[in-house]
Amino acid sequence: MFRSVLSLLVGVLCPLFFFACSEPVETKIVHQPFLAFPPLTVPGLSQKELKKIDLKYFAHIQPGEFLMGSPDGEKGRKPDEKQHRVKISKEYFISKFEITVREWNEIVGELFPRGVQFFVPEENNALLEWFYSNRKQRLVKGFISDKVTNLKSLSSFFSKFEQFKKSGVQKLILDTKELSSVLQVLAKVNPRNIAIGRMSRQEIDYKLKTLKELWTNHINLPVTDISYTQALQYCYKKNSHAQEFATIPSHLIFRLPTEAEWEYACRAGNKGVSGLEEGDRLSGLMANINGGTRGSNIGKVSALINRNKLTPALPNTPKFAPNAWGIYDMHGNVKEWCYDFYGDYPTGETLLDPIGPIRGVKRVIRGGSFLRAAQAARSACRESLEPSWRGSEIGFRIVLGYPLR
Repeated sequence: MFRSVLSLLVGVLCPLFFFACSEPVETKIVHQPFLAFPPLTVPGLSQKELKKIDLKYFAHIQPGEFLMGSPDGEKGRKPDEKQHRVKISKEYFISKFEITVREWNEIVGELFPRGVQFFVPEENNALLEWFYSNRKQRLVKGFISDKVTNLKSLSSFFSKFEQFKKSGVQKLILDTKELSSVLQVLAKVNPRNIAIGRMSRQEIDYKLKTLKELWTNHINLPVTDISYTQALQYCYKKNSHAQEFATIPSHLIFRLPTEAEWEYACRAGNKGVSGLEEGDRLSGLMANINGGTRGSNIGKVSALINRNKLTPALPNTPKFAPNAWGIYDMHGNVKEWCYDFYGDYPTGETLLDPIGPIRGVKRVIRGGSFLRAAQAARSACRESLEPSWRGSEIGFRIVLGYPLR
């Protein structure tokens, strides 16, 4: 009996011991950089849904095919711009301008407020000094309240102006929030009906107008120093508001453009270095880039221009002409975040609605900036940064489109 039980135990334990002591079998893991998804059928947009989209703000991009990347020999071409055919199968809407400081503050200003500092032209100092000197008088004091303006920003203005007077410097530096707080009170006070020194009513009107234009230009500059994750937060907050009040089509969301969507929209049918005019040139005359030398432009130019500053997004008075789809500043001004992880382009057949590698470390940046030459602002030029990176050249624009998978 004992021998029978012993034999049974040996028969069971020996194989277990053998497998436990044997060398492990290696499993080879193959990392696939791109994941192919089956085609996704999406519902078309009805006329009722299309009416929810502000086409003054968004450009309607129709599906189509294009050659992504650049041909050999293009000026400024990089090795990661290998040409390949891409098919965009779904319509989308891309913002005609880059997201501005004003738009940013309207959506996420409570969490991540943004302001812009600037010099106030000396011709406006007399009006601002009158406002500062009369801040405690009944005429002005009666409108200094939370119902009229931001008291914190207004207090900051008073402190800065006092320091400006004491220091004797020639230039007064304010930011958009401080000037806004002053203008809100002045709108109530209406100084054009008050005797201010030797200024005529026309002079006061002119100074008020120039202060408003100064504020408008700076609040409509592209927002900068934005990380990839902060751009996602902006889209999330904008989606939350839109879904709560049903202000966009039910199947669409606000998001960053894919790299393919960005280049497709930028080219607007052109195959050359830019999506402007015939696509064969790019200069400081056409876009806000550093075109201060002949070598920093592409193609023939009649003037060398380097503004060395951002230009505002003003739909009624744009600084530059749009591309054929009505999109502005795809070249220069600020670099723009795209959705994709950065990686080499895949090889093979036509890519359908590519969204980039399934994993990575850096995200794609497109479009060049006001500090970069034309070569870095071409339609095909690619850059990449870690998602946490922020800088004075970095902003973004958004897409209203179908969700990405």
